[in-house]
Amino acid sequence: MAESVGPVGFDPAMRFPFRFMGMLSVLLAVWIGSYVYLHPVRDAFTMALELLPAVALAGFGLWVLVPHQLRQP
Repeated sequence: MAESVGPVGFDPAMRFPFRFMGMLSVLLAVWIGSYVYLHPVRDAFTMALELLPAVALAGFGLWVLVPHQLRQP
């Protein structure tokens, strides 16, 4: 059986895809936010529906990227 090198489910070789997904999520959140800023809508409900995915994407991206940056020496 393979020896474990870290916490359960953590494989250092698999960090790149998650870093990429985190950066892509933050980039998409910024893109959505800038689109909403440049093309405002009059209805608050519609704006909330547009900004909700941006907030979720930014949250996921920061959840992935911030711990990675804190681990750097």
